[in-house]
Amino acid sequence: MPLPQRTDPLLDRLTDEQLVAAGDSDPLVYIEAAPGSGKTTVAAQRFGCQRFAPPGTDGNDPRPVLAVSFTKSATAELRRRVLADWGSVAVQRPNRIVTLDTIVGELLSALLQTGRVAWPGGHTALEVNDSWRVRVAHERRSEDSFLELRKGVVLVVTKNRRKKEVRPDPDQFRVAVEEGVATYDAVRSILEQALKESKNREFVRERLRAVARAIIVDEIYDANHLDLAIVNLAAEAGLAITLIGDPWQALYSFRGAQPALVPDLVKEAGFRSLPLTKSFRWRTQEQSDLADGMRLGEGVELPLGSLNDIDVALALEWKSLWALGPGVLPLAFGRATGRTDEAAATLLLNCFTLSVLNMRAVFVGDALTTLGIVDPSAVRRLEPALREVLAALQGSPEDKVVREAYAMLATAVRSESQREQPALHWQRLVRLKELRARVTSTTAKMVSGLTVHQAKGREWDRVGVHLTPEEVDVLKGGLSKTDESHRPLYVALTRARMSTVAVNP
Repeated sequence: MPLPQRTDPLLDRLTDEQLVAAGDSDPLVYIEAAPGSGKTTVAAQRFGCQRFAPPGTDGNDPRPVLAVSFTKSATAELRRRVLADWGSVAVQRPNRIVTLDTIVGELLSALLQTGRVAWPGGHTALEVNDSWRVRVAHERRSEDSFLELRKGVVLVVTKNRRKKEVRPDPDQFRVAVEEGVATYDAVRSILEQALKESKNREFVRERLRAVARAIIVDEIYDANHLDLAIVNLAAEAGLAITLIGDPWQALYSFRGAQPALVPDLVKEAGFRSLPLTKSFRWRTQEQSDLADGMRLGEGVELPLGSLNDIDVALALEWKSLWALGPGVLPLAFGRATGRTDEAAATLLLNCFTLSVLNMRAVFVGDALTTLGIVDPSAVRRLEPALREVLAALQGSPEDKVVREAYAMLATAVRSESQREQPALHWQRLVRLKELRARVTSTTAKMVSGLTVHQAKGREWDRVGVHLTPEEVDVLKGGLSKTDESHRPLYVALTRARMSTVAVNP
């Protein structure tokens, strides 16, 4: 197709590939975007082109344009780009940029409001939280409570499992559900069960047709079965669908993502494929060759570097980052598990990372949820007391000051949370000992530490990657985009603009 005319200074910044992808008029478009190729830029431009389509095309269609992604951070970044390029009128309602969870919740609400699905207590509008912990106490137990849809009715089901795990109190769980409380995972589960009925699929198809004329789906390779089913129903409803992603950067299979199904959807629905191959991230030939070689399956052996050579340290696991020593300040202790002592330590870590790196710790939101704190300003009110805990960690001997700091931290958090902190135990002091090593460090430079999953979508000039011996061998043998264990390594080694090195403890 002929390229759009470059009549706007903004368009002068776009490559021919980007111009075609942004303005292509095909209703079903799949954009495969290599790292640093301007994926978000193209998504923002395509949103604006569809939003402000001239009369005679979609400009006569009053239905809105939607853009969705899978995380709040990705959604916020896309919204920021659209506002910068097209102005606030671009996202005036009913046009929106939201998470796919928002769309899922609205579809279930429509099923509830029309009586196709019945919620306990007759609720047609739900209070949806990230976690049950906001409303329900958790402890180690064998009883597992969850929701099932049977003949259009949502039921609370409790089963005994062989293994005890941290799970919600069954009685409190039932009460919360009957009060119209749910989680995003629960909403997704019920909608997925509802879509097994052909009449509900038809309803959702018509609902999508009524509420949108175009949908842009960012990071499509993060989609699970339900997400892909919604996209497919939207395509069947005649909506203009844009899918954007990179199979090499599909990381969320452990959360149910089904990257292998995306090519099938693209082929069966008849999407037009438009690649973005030119990367603007690479500022050295070395980094460009590294990225190109990995996509070709060539073996890689990273040069060894030091912490003085990098801007950030990456690893597949948080514990590997803490093992790199006091020169690296990881932004989390580990994946949030819902323990109150872990949550309290996360708030303390956040206080320290803000002061040293001017960066928030990861999982602060999960920590507040675990502690039952619903007022985000509590973090600011806790800051003076948390700083006192950090000051106490600078004392000696280590065992004594860490025990005292644990007690101080429990007291500080108790001022905002009614959740009990567990009794002192050496295993609960490990996080404070790791943090104390950073608080007392005399290193001239401290860099942030992130897992590959947290680093996805971001970039730095110089990146250090901690690799296990097994990961070193995998890189030497060459990577494959179809191997789930290979893709995180590819993402890790494509975050740098200038250089990527291996870093060891």
